[in-house]
Amino acid sequence: MTFASPPFLWLAAILGPLTAAFLWWTWRRKQKAAAQFVGTRLYQQLTIGVSPTLQIVRRVLFGVAVLALLIALARPRWGFIDEETTSSGVDVIVAFDVSRSMLATDATPNRLEKARRAALDLVESSQTDRLGLVAFAGDAFLQAPLTLDDEAFRQSVRALDTDLIPVQGTGLAAALREARAGFGKDSTGAKAVVVITDGEDHEPGAIELAREMARDGIRVFTLGVGTTEGAVLRTADPYGNPVFIKDQQGNAVKSRLNETLLREVADAGGGFYLPLQNRQTIQNLYEQGIGPLPRTQMNAGKTRQWIERFQWPLAVGILLLMAEVLVPEHRRRIAPRNPTGILNPPRAVGPAPKTA
Repeated sequence: MTFASPPFLWLAAILGPLTAAFLWWTWRRKQKAAAQFVGTRLYQQLTIGVSPTLQIVRRVLFGVAVLALLIALARPRWGFIDEETTSSGVDVIVAFDVSRSMLATDATPNRLEKARRAALDLVESSQTDRLGLVAFAGDAFLQAPLTLDDEAFRQSVRALDTDLIPVQGTGLAAALREARAGFGKDSTGAKAVVVITDGEDHEPGAIELAREMARDGIRVFTLGVGTTEGAVLRTADPYGNPVFIKDQQGNAVKSRLNETLLREVADAGGGFYLPLQNRQTIQNLYEQGIGPLPRTQMNAGKTRQWIERFQWPLAVGILLLMAEVLVPEHRRRIAPRNPTGILNPPRAVGPAPKTA
């Protein structure tokens, strides 16, 4: 058994003893106050027929009724049914750049962390869409297949790191190929690919591939992370000290945002390019790009619906309150019977007999 509103259970645990103590205190105070006001002997005469037991019963009924009503407010549930549910949405695959250039600090705190926040913000915007994740650097692989499980997608995004793919570089074409394969045969509605990268492409063919995907009905949107001025790449040594990343000639590597390439890829893919700045960028992407795409009914799987049972404690509480009103505080008095069996013997009518 579960409860839909557990805080009311804590309230019942607190108010139950307090209600019992309050009812007992008011009953005792009522008795003392009445005895002091009219005197002990007169109070005993006035309370002839009043049953202390029935008074206690009424208070117990009231206290238990309050407890039952609080349990009803907690909405107890037991038993469930599994229902097939559907949702209307779009299939979206996020292609996430995890190359070392994403460690550049021309974004706060760095490109990788800013891109991760953007991917998590996309979950909030596309609540009824299926989301998938492709991680890419010099190579690409499907990190998370299309799913309606937002938490599973979030965990996959949080697991992204620059050490995830040993082959370094930025292969946009490899990312697009893996994203196109990630839709699968069950993806029959609108499709979109969101590429989050700094655009330093080390592999040709991304523009041509984006154009092919647009012909297949897959829209490609690009988000650029970083600045065109760029930043020198740094990492940490085994002792945690910052060190520069150097090329084969021993020169420090500087990475810059390639907006020109990202615009060309997005235009070829039937989408558009946006520089990643803040959460508003994701909202604009969804409102102007993904949101207007035609929605498709898709099977969202089974959902477990718990059966509410609050009616039972509610009915018990109402019945107890009615019983508390109907229970009298006075004992039922029965008139005494005389030895002749006549309840009220008739009186003699007429003058009394004379005596000698």
